[in-house]
Amino acid sequence: MGAPRESVMRKKRYEDSLQESQLNEFVQSIDRPSAVFTLEGKLIKANKLAAALLTAEFIKALSFQQWKSEKGMLRQKVIQDNKCFVCIARKIDLVLHQFYFVYIEKENTKREVPVLNNIVGCVMDSAQEGIYITDGEGYTLKINDTYSTITGIAKQDVEGKHVSELIMRGYFDSSVTAKVIKYRQKVSVMQKINNERNIWLVSGTPVFDKYNNLILVINTLYDMTKLNELQERLKKQALSLKEQEREIEKLRSKASEIPGFIAQSRVMDVTVDRINRLSKVDTSVLILGETGTGKNVIAEKIHSLSDRKNGPFIEVNCGAIPESLFESELFGYRKGAFTGAANEGKQGIIESAEGGTLFLDEIGEMPLALQVKLLTVLQNKKVRRVGDVKGRDVDIRIIAATNKEPKVLIEKQKLREDLYYRLSVVTVDLPPLRDRKEDIYLLTKHFLDKFNRKHQKQLKLAKEVYFTFEFYSWPGNIRELEHIVEQLVVLNDGPVVKETDLPESFQQLLSSRPAYYDEGRKPLKELVNGFEKRYIEELWEEHQDIYEVSEKLGLHRTTLLRKAEKLGILLKKTNKD
Repeated sequence: MGAPRESVMRKKRYEDSLQESQLNEFVQSIDRPSAVFTLEGKLIKANKLAAALLTAEFIKALSFQQWKSEKGMLRQKVIQDNKCFVCIARKIDLVLHQFYFVYIEKENTKREVPVLNNIVGCVMDSAQEGIYITDGEGYTLKINDTYSTITGIAKQDVEGKHVSELIMRGYFDSSVTAKVIKYRQKVSVMQKINNERNIWLVSGTPVFDKYNNLILVINTLYDMTKLNELQERLKKQALSLKEQEREIEKLRSKASEIPGFIAQSRVMDVTVDRINRLSKVDTSVLILGETGTGKNVIAEKIHSLSDRKNGPFIEVNCGAIPESLFESELFGYRKGAFTGAANEGKQGIIESAEGGTLFLDEIGEMPLALQVKLLTVLQNKKVRRVGDVKGRDVDIRIIAATNKEPKVLIEKQKLREDLYYRLSVVTVDLPPLRDRKEDIYLLTKHFLDKFNRKHQKQLKLAKEVYFTFEFYSWPGNIRELEHIVEQLVVLNDGPVVKETDLPESFQQLLSSRPAYYDEGRKPLKELVNGFEKRYIEELWEEHQDIYEVSEKLGLHRTTLLRKAEKLGILLKKTNKD
């Protein structure tokens, strides 16, 4: 009897901890002074706005003892610094704890609720998506019929109430409205509503008046079941199209050593050769390179040229998955493995890559504890789901990548040394774009064609733009080049994009380049003559000797004298001719 009761208590403590964490997150996100107190009046949490107000005198003025005997929403006025504040409190009950959630506003704060006329109401109720509208402070103005139907929430239960109160009462697990109010921009979140198992996609859009005051937040709720069904239909329809595109890509790149791979520079010869070799073996690979050098492209090319090409290629950015979800997402879990786990369990990403390739980008961002489990997968070819005792056989190839030096990651305990040696059976070092000057023209042309098609334009780049691109250092590498080219296509109507159209980041480069660079607009012969004249004058100034200068130039001295006369260079002889 003792063990089950202890298990129940552990579960309750876990739920309390989770709710307190969510409460703290919400308090910090609210754009008005908000705080949490114990029933005795001890301050637990407060956001920055509240911390500035909650002096010892202010807290002492709050009637916590009187609140204990009252129910519902509590209001109390507090005078501080000759200003009157209204404190609105609500008692919150967790399994093991009780406390007050309090938010504070000035007494003269006015909340002007925009009038939603019958026409707007009819339009809302005819929409297929659920619509939830609040004012600029988070008070619910209206929800449409679709929202009520999807979520089971009645209009009278939420209209007129603040979203913070509704969260505390369990209507939502988080508030997209609070995030929109905080960031003043469109926000989309996955939201759990009315304590149901279903997760909904909710997008919140801010509406501002002519003075840039936030007056409305329009939340749109999408039924993910219908969206997923539509997505599956579109996937099936796209399969044949994707196959056709692959065939076209193969035909286009017949001349390339690696289909679809753009590279002609010598520094990439080693990379191309290594990719070809790695496609013929089935071993782990570690790709090294700066951000934006195309590590994911290399990984996919290795996969598409290998015997696993008919299997899945799954890319995972280790820095994009929350640490709390990483293990269950990567390794999967058995049913009942933890609170909230799906009844049927879930297959992890590793198992989803069966027969294919798993690409782990930013491997140094993977939690160290999970690196041990990944090492086991590499060694034993088995994956053990969360909550499982036995491992499951898997047949996958793992390619990892990082934009940092592996030895530095190991020293900082971001990467296990034993995992590094397992992953780096073979490494591929990708050079930055600044070391691939010969490839810049081809890559630029590729992206220009791509975005001309996408945006239905026919822009061309002036030759000066190509010259400037080769002088630029490209700290963001290929990704930055792609971004710049699309920006030029989108912002220009053409027909030719000039240097003056380049972004601000290029203007300093244009103003600091050598003066003779602009002579590139002159005829080639004139440009060459100007360069020869400057070079000979510099050598003469340094050596003041016809023999030494002619030797440096690799010319006979009489040839040098004729050239100097032709170019108008006065050479003062110091030795015999």
